[in-house]
Amino acid sequence: MNVVFAVKQYISKMIEDSGPGMKVLLMDKETTGIVSMVYTQSEILQKEVYLFERIDSQNREIMKHLKAICFLRPTKVIHRFSCHLVRQLQNTMI
Repeated sequence: MNVVFAVKQYISKMIEDSGPGMKVLLMDKETTGIVSMVYTQSEILQKEVYLFERIDSQNREIMKHLKAICFLRPTKVIHRFSCHLVRQLQNTMI
């Protein structure tokens, strides 16, 4: 089995399952490298993914008009970043 093809299909499925509309792809350090190895930026833009964001980014603007697709490894550090991000989103909805 071609690993690059399999990973590309997996990412495509995540994007397709999110439905139509503008999207942000939220990644960690490792998954950022994975995505960049299998997709060019123009290819992923054609799938309506307009923003690529690292979960550990400190300067994040909340953009409620974008759908978030999270491609993250299940680690304790990522879990903490995810919980912090969810709390931020909840505070903006109040």
